[in-house]
Amino acid sequence: MSNKNLLVAFFVIGMTIWVFSGELTNNTVTADETSAAADAASEVRLVRGIKSQADLQTVYLDVRGQTRANRMVQVKAEIAGKVVDLPGEKGTRVKAGDLLCRVAVDARENEYQQAMAELKSAQLEYTGMADLNKKGLQSEILVAKSKAALEQSKTRAKMAKLALEKTAIVAPFDGVVAEQPVEIGDFLSPGAPCVTLMEVDPILVAGQVAEKSIQHLALGDEVQIKLITGQEMTGSVSYIAHSPDQATRTFPIEVTVSNPGADIRAGITSDMKVPMGAEEVHLISPASLVLDDMGRLGVRLVDEESRVQFSLVEVVGEGPAGVWVKGLPAEISLITVGHEEVYDGQIVKIDYSPLASLVQQ
Repeated sequence: MSNKNLLVAFFVIGMTIWVFSGELTNNTVTADETSAAADAASEVRLVRGIKSQADLQTVYLDVRGQTRANRMVQVKAEIAGKVVDLPGEKGTRVKAGDLLCRVAVDARENEYQQAMAELKSAQLEYTGMADLNKKGLQSEILVAKSKAALEQSKTRAKMAKLALEKTAIVAPFDGVVAEQPVEIGDFLSPGAPCVTLMEVDPILVAGQVAEKSIQHLALGDEVQIKLITGQEMTGSVSYIAHSPDQATRTFPIEVTVSNPGADIRAGITSDMKVPMGAEEVHLISPASLVLDDMGRLGVRLVDEESRVQFSLVEVVGEGPAGVWVKGLPAEISLITVGHEEVYDGQIVKIDYSPLASLVQQ
């Protein structure tokens, strides 16, 4: 064989070896990658969690409200006259029957004394007529006229007495003078206000409840109240509206609170916790809550087959130990660590070891 043919033969053999070595190499890499992917797919993720048992707890509805006077009344004059005394100054606390303002007596005292004198005279005349009638010396007609005159005198005396009494305008109930629109020397006509009186014991806390929750309320329910001032007290539901506010479609409610010292002022913003009945709830850490793709609040659980399951929840209360949620089964396996890194249907291994014990180790 010539040198030229020998060189060609070596070149062909070299090319053949190179081509086949490349194919073998490619086949080996593809097999390794497939094996690695299969191992990754079959890997079980480790998460941490707790077993939780539902508790029967009273669920409270948070209602924003405002304090309000139990009643507010314009105390008005019943007779005309000039104001001569005004002890019921604005801001004064008064008792039922206390003088708020006084109208000038003028001639009313004399009219009363005259009416009483006429009544006495009519009484004597009627008594005399009645005695004569018993002796047969007086007719029934004159006795009847005397009786009528006596009754008229009684009416005039009573009216004169009322007119005299009405010169003193008094408080109809315990309260605080909220407004004082008149001054000494002003002339009051019948029906003109002397003062505006506000009853603050008891005091009301008024709020609005959504229509979906109104059926859970009942008159007499005990309500916990906290004012924006920091004051805390307890009251009872005293009013539940039977029709909603047309603008907000919410139902007005009122809670009555004892206020003997008038320490609670009207118009203060309040937070009320209204009882909604007992429900089965779980106490969990707020960090265990997650949102699904639709933005709904929930938690991730592990079912009996070790698969991840997303469950919707509703937060119904909170406290130092966590939040109370409803909408879950009575017994759950809750993922507390790693819940944001798993997906529905994924098989996981859940570790129930307390974090405190792991830190010690």
